[in-house]
Amino acid sequence: MKNYYQECLEKIECLIKEGNNKEALKLIDEELSMIYIPKDFEEKLVEFKTDLIETKSNKYLSDEEIEAYLLKDEYFQLLALKELEKRNVRQYMDLVQDVFENVESNLVKISLLEICINQQISDEIKFVKDGLEIYLIPAACNLPEDSEGYEMCIDYIKEWLENEDPTLYNLCKQAALKEAYLHMPFEIEPEEAEPMAYAIVMYVSELMNCKDSIKNALYEKSTSQNESFELLLYSNTI
Repeated sequence: MKNYYQECLEKIECLIKEGNNKEALKLIDEELSMIYIPKDFEEKLVEFKTDLIETKSNKYLSDEEIEAYLLKDEYFQLLALKELEKRNVRQYMDLVQDVFENVESNLVKISLLEICINQQISDEIKFVKDGLEIYLIPAACNLPEDSEGYEMCIDYIKEWLENEDPTLYNLCKQAALKEAYLHMPFEIEPEEAEPMAYAIVMYVSELMNCKDSIKNALYEKSTSQNESFELLLYSNTI
């Protein structure tokens, strides 16, 4: 009898063979967003996704096609960003600003901001998030993994779990990075590091059906069980 993961891979492969790449990519992203998946399954999903994106993005997009893609759904918007990433974004600042103000997808905005940070864009941009207008200069921003608060959060998780439960530790690190990206353009502040770390460990351990035992273990370590941090992971995916 085939298990769930074998059936899922076969379904993705079937979609690709039928030329339904958009649906295949959607299913891949849904599976990759799960907090736990077997390593060999994850590697195969990443292989499928890389092939799909490279196949589509190998086609050179004109400026007109980039603009047209950005008016479509998230799949096409991300393809447009793959093309923009290869170019000097400074030459497309009007288009960039339009994405930050009007595109609904959080993933698209975060991905574009990451591109702007990597290219050290020094223009001020208006980033609209949940109706809030945020003015920022990408060159002055850190990527989440480079922020002090995020690094401190990982240090807490490492101290609590690395020796006791390496598997849970690695899953928590993955979840913490996703959480940090969901907060963009804001950074995780140092004073948020420990509450965020605790929230991440509780979130992941609940998904792994070991929350009570982990909570007791942290209590025995005299960990500050600060539950003030509200995880965006509960209501968002990237």
